[in-house]
Amino acid sequence: PNSSSPRSRTICWRQGGFHPVASMKGKMLVKFENKSHRVKGLAFHPRRPWVLSSLHNGVIELWDYRMDTKIDEFSEHEGPVRGVDFHSSRPLFVSGGDDYKIKVWNYQLKRCLFTLNGHLDYIRTVQFHKSYPWILSASDDQTIRMWNWQSRSCIIVLTGHNHYVMSAQFHPTKDLVLSASLDQTARVWDISSLRKKTVSPMTPVEGGMGNDVFGVSDVGVKHVLEGHSRGVNWASFHPSMPYIATAADDREVKLWRMNDDKAWEVDTMRGHINNVSCVVFHPRKDLIISNSEDKSIRVWDMNKENAPQVLRREDDRYWILAVHPTLNLIGAGHDSGMIVFKLERERPAYDCSPSHKRMYYFNDNYVIEHGFRNSSQGEVRNQIFRRSARINEKPRTLIYNYANRQQHCVLLLFEPMGTYELHVNDKKRGSDFSRQSTYKGFAKSAAFVSRTRFAVLDKNRQLWQRDLKNEVKKKIQIPGVTINHIFPGGLGRVLLRTSEAMILYDIQALKILGELRIQSRHPIKYVVWSAKHKFVAMFSKSNIHIAKGGTLEECCFTFENSRIKSGAWDEETFIYNTATHIKYLLPNGDKGIIRTIEDPVYICQISPNSTELHYLNREKKCGVTKIDPTEYKYKVAVTKCKYRTVVRIMRSGKLVGKSIIAYLQKKGFPEVALHFVKDEKIKFQLALQCGNITAAKESAAKLEKKDPKGGKACWEQLGVEALRQGVCHIVEEAYMKTYNYDRLSFLYTITGNTTNLKKMLNIAKLHRHDKNKIVSYFHNTLYLGDVEERVACLKMAGMKKLAYVCAATHGLQKEVEELKKELKEDLPSLPADISNAKLLKPPVPVIRASQPKEYNWPLVEVSSGYFDGIDLSKIDLTQPDPEEKEQFEDEDEDIIEAEDPLKGLGGWVEEEKKKTEAGAVAGTGDGWGGEDDFGLGGLGIEEEGLEPEEKEEVDGDFFVFPQAGKSWETKWSENSNLAGDLAAAGQFDMALHSLNRQIGAVRFDGLESKLIDVYNMCHAKLPMMNGLPSLTIPLMRTDGDGNPQTLPRLCYTMRSCVEKLQEAYKLVSSGKFPEALKSFRAVLATIPVLEITTQDQESKLRDLKTICREYITGLRLDAACRQAKSPADQSALAAYFSRCHMQPMHKVRALLKAVKFAYKLKNFKATSAFCRRILELFVSGDKAQLSKAVKPGQIRALLKKTEGVNKDAVPVDYREGETLVIDSKTLRPLKKGAKPFRCPYCFSTYSIDGIICNTCGIGKVGADVAPYQPRGGASPFSWKKI
Repeated sequence: PNSSSPRSRTICWRQGGFHPVASMKGKMLVKFENKSHRVKGLAFHPRRPWVLSSLHNGVIELWDYRMDTKIDEFSEHEGPVRGVDFHSSRPLFVSGGDDYKIKVWNYQLKRCLFTLNGHLDYIRTVQFHKSYPWILSASDDQTIRMWNWQSRSCIIVLTGHNHYVMSAQFHPTKDLVLSASLDQTARVWDISSLRKKTVSPMTPVEGGMGNDVFGVSDVGVKHVLEGHSRGVNWASFHPSMPYIATAADDREVKLWRMNDDKAWEVDTMRGHINNVSCVVFHPRKDLIISNSEDKSIRVWDMNKENAPQVLRREDDRYWILAVHPTLNLIGAGHDSGMIVFKLERERPAYDCSPSHKRMYYFNDNYVIEHGFRNSSQGEVRNQIFRRSARINEKPRTLIYNYANRQQHCVLLLFEPMGTYELHVNDKKRGSDFSRQSTYKGFAKSAAFVSRTRFAVLDKNRQLWQRDLKNEVKKKIQIPGVTINHIFPGGLGRVLLRTSEAMILYDIQALKILGELRIQSRHPIKYVVWSAKHKFVAMFSKSNIHIAKGGTLEECCFTFENSRIKSGAWDEETFIYNTATHIKYLLPNGDKGIIRTIEDPVYICQISPNSTELHYLNREKKCGVTKIDPTEYKYKVAVTKCKYRTVVRIMRSGKLVGKSIIAYLQKKGFPEVALHFVKDEKIKFQLALQCGNITAAKESAAKLEKKDPKGGKACWEQLGVEALRQGVCHIVEEAYMKTYNYDRLSFLYTITGNTTNLKKMLNIAKLHRHDKNKIVSYFHNTLYLGDVEERVACLKMAGMKKLAYVCAATHGLQKEVEELKKELKEDLPSLPADISNAKLLKPPVPVIRASQPKEYNWPLVEVSSGYFDGIDLSKIDLTQPDPEEKEQFEDEDEDIIEAEDPLKGLGGWVEEEKKKTEAGAVAGTGDGWGGEDDFGLGGLGIEEEGLEPEEKEEVDGDFFVFPQAGKSWETKWSENSNLAGDLAAAGQFDMALHSLNRQIGAVRFDGLESKLIDVYNMCHAKLPMMNGLPSLTIPLMRTDGDGNPQTLPRLCYTMRSCVEKLQEAYKLVSSGKFPEALKSFRAVLATIPVLEITTQDQESKLRDLKTICREYITGLRLDAACRQAKSPADQSALAAYFSRCHMQPMHKVRALLKAVKFAYKLKNFKATSAFCRRILELFVSGDKAQLSKAVKPGQIRALLKKTEGVNKDAVPVDYREGETLVIDSKTLRPLKKGAKPFRCPYCFSTYSIDGIICNTCGIGKVGADVAPYQPRGGASPFSWKKI
């Protein structure tokens, strides 16, 4: 064990010495990864989710590892930067590089504050002291320096090493410094004397080197650690125990223990096969983590209980490690960037139900029952199961059987091993574990389906039903469904996850109850059911889908930038959290933030009064935090028309600001906001929006007093709206306020008010000298039919000839004579016979009003809303809303009843204000039921639903005014989220947004013309009579059975797309590859607007997309082969082309091309492999057709010639038989172990994300998309939020 010779195999520990055994291959949970130049230094921020990396090119990058976002970049160093560190409390960080400089930066000001000079060679590491204003630096000049960053001076220089000092660090709590050097030693320095000399309590630090230039009297070497046979690269203190870990070029990691007198070697860890670059202690566990230039990270157990874990990369050497001071996070820098990862999951295994006040979770080999109570009552905890202490595996998932009232039944799932444990214990035994039953088995996932049954999905994706003795009862087969995971779905049901959908399956009736299609690169991981299974929330890493519990009909979908941790239901509101926020999501799509949190938690349950949130943290400790549910309770009340609740919340004053008013406007309830807003400008706009002319008039009058100019603008708007509604007396007042006499005259004309019209004539006559008023004067004369005034107006305007014609025509002889004298010989000629001339007058109104309000247009009486004419201060808020009385009355826990179609509709009639009951039945009376307009239209209460005494009081002419019907275009946009249907409705903006959300489209060059074609061809034009416009008839499509649908018929169908594909095949056969490439891309651009009506067509659509992708990739490979200059590259590209999935004839021609290139290079092994593949195609394909391309006899002869050699003369980057995944950007194979990214539309593979797909030219690689439903359906999200 003490041999210094390097080992080529991994060593793990056992008590009594080291034994060569196979190491345990570990798996890191990567939280953040960044591609950059070589990372030489790393540092975590102590409080914020930031990581600082220093690069070999001299740049320092600041990243937010939670949001995967670069915050800033700093570049003032010349040459590599090897060390960085954050200050513990101030917005500072320090860096040191190969330019011999130490720089202190302020990341808030985004600049360097000052530079410390003194080192004579490369600076390896820098570090802030946690308590004192010191900076520690290690350099290749064989010295360690301590600096006072406040006085910007060097305190002391530590000398003693006789080679490069590779690292130096302060002890976390003691006055010690640890250094490592290439002189094969590590040294522990005592700086207590220096601290006493330079730092006084409660006084600022005054640093300076004084007379002791090398600090001999202040700092001494306490321990020298000798034992490595080559240079030591790193040394680290244990955060709490007296241990030191060192890493060296002798490929060993050593563990040392120290006390006040000495330090000695405890263990040596061997396994690395190259220089060990860095070593650190895990902040929470007894683990040592090291990385090396052998491209691996190794995790060593200090207690020697487990074999070391090996975390390996294929191509990058590791250089630096950093651990977060408080979180379970580790950072590692390598040749091409850095990663932030965890060694194991911190999410606890727990289960809770909204219908039960209990939670069950796993901790330290026990399953614990926790009772939820108020924060003032304490907690109830019982241990109900115990696992063997020898088992160290932790379960990934815990599932409790709430249906079994006599026994505790728990399933523990262990995901990496694919096993499960079933624990059964009688509830009466309490914590007596002696008689508990434990059963084990293999499964990918499991779920309880009844009191004594549970379903198991085995490794072969077969679904089995077992009892509580783990015995198989039956096999559940679902034809055509490949199951990837199962979740609990209630009694007798199970929720299945496939690659494309979530399926609710009834295992008793053996039928599918509902299906929800989900297409995202992040699969659903967790499912949370609401009380009585009314709703279900399904969420993955960044997506949440809320659906109805009985049918899985999607209610809403939302996307989060941060990782979603957990969630729970508060009635019909889903409360979920990310690492930093607790948020809410309503089934209608509304969401918001409830509060922020400092540390990630896992939500278990919401208290009955919705003010407390129970959670479980990563230390498996239960806690309670206060939340304010006012905002989401208010939105639920508005949506469900619980008016008393709305008034109660608004009166409480907890909701303030314009956001709530904007919400009411957005949701179409301006009349509600009108009663609570205080700002007169906003109140005026709300009154106009909801048509309340009286309230708008009051606000306009108040605004006029404050600001005459602004008030005038308000009166103008009021006049327009009042005229639209026919409230003529308000229009008259508005025109008077704004001095709009022309419009006022016209208003008097159309209402027949000649008295006021004469007054307007006199007013205009008074201003006759004003050229701008002369026209108004003339108009009034026309409205009144006053010829004499008209002649006088024309004379006043200087139009004497026209005045003469007017006077002569109407027989005004006196005026004619006067005008003849003035005009003399310049008289205009008149017609010979003017005896039939008639006076032009406006039509006389049939009815003349005697009062101003009688001028208003007659309106149909409608049922008023709840807020119309009510004094809010007199509302009895102690009474519940009518909806609250009947909520969840006869609803079984596992049977979802059909919802009442009238439940939740708005509009209370006058009888409800008088607190009488109305038993109306919608759709059976004189009126037509309008839309839910929150009081503007009502419910359409009919005659037969009223009490007898109330029926007498109702006017016989009373009816609900019918609402305007919806156009076909509106119905299309509401009933479908397909881009083709939205384009047919003329909603091009929504269509482009839909393509962006569903297929990640960011480039629409080829799609725009398709959308325009759909819009132009979804209507038929029927010619009418001359002078009349054509009649437009919408063309509707039918489903697979020929039944009509409420969606438009699209001009692009699967048949037309297949025809285009056949044309592209012909172009490939004829060798016209550029034209064929355009044709295949045109097919891809047509697919998003196809008309798909059956599931079979949907399956063919996916095949069509795959065919186009393969051919486009193959044609691009052929084009790259033609441009390649190297024969080896040509041969490799031709080989890649032959691996594309194409028609047999095309594949044979691609293989022939590969054969020619390989044979010319004398790569006979590859040639023979290509020949065998050609002959295999002759066996399975049409021999006559394939013989047109090549004779099989020629291929057999060539195979016989090359098979014996079995050798390649020129190396080519291609191996026959290996799995080949082509990077669609570089057209080269994807490296093994590299993280693949895909285009969300055509699913082409890439090594990087964020670029536009080169295959389809439409999608953005790596984009998160919403589910794509080719057969349409209701939109799963609000278009306004896209």
